[in-house]
Amino acid sequence: MSRYWFKVATRPGDGLGFRLAGAEVEEIKEGEVAERFRAILADPDLGVLAVEEELLERVPQALLEKIGREGVPVLLPFAFPRRWKEAGRGEEYVATLIRRAIGYHVKIQR
Repeated sequence: MSRYWFKVATRPGDGLGFRLAGAEVEEIKEGEVAERFRAILADPDLGVLAVEEELLERVPQALLEKIGREGVPVLLPFAFPRRWKEAGRGEEYVATLIRRAIGYHVKIQR
């Protein structure tokens, strides 16, 4: 059994809530995105990588294509709400992942 199967990648200072929930967190500075993502993706036991959308935009296309070809880890983009009670912007992506995995559209409700 692997030690970590789920990891979260955020910008510096944004990972505290995930740590409090027990998740392994990588806080990545602006100039270190490519280097740190290569290191994260080298872990063969990593199954799901939740990535802050703004950080994911800075990941080199070649690394994203590699993940797409291999299928693991599954990337789960998320965005922090910008205003109080704002809905998360990652719901459509999660619904697409579920639809691809089970072949059926699932409506996500709160």
